[in-house]
Amino acid sequence: MQISSRFTIAVHILICVELYGKDEPATSESLAGSIGAHPVVIRRILGQLRRAGLIRVMRGREGGAYLMRPLSE
Repeated sequence: MQISSRFTIAVHILICVELYGKDEPATSESLAGSIGAHPVVIRRILGQLRRAGLIRVMRGREGGAYLMRPLSE
């Protein structure tokens, strides 16, 4: 069974938000730079993660992605 690239990007996003989200906001641009993907791809996956209830996404100066609950439960 092949794992889609969107799944691996989603896992990468969740890990980056967990590890680095406290130091700086996890924006689509910063996440895209760490993955090597286009920011639009990241925004689409962030939307899917938000609809699944895994993250909260805020816009603006204080924006970024934040986990709704810790990954290690």
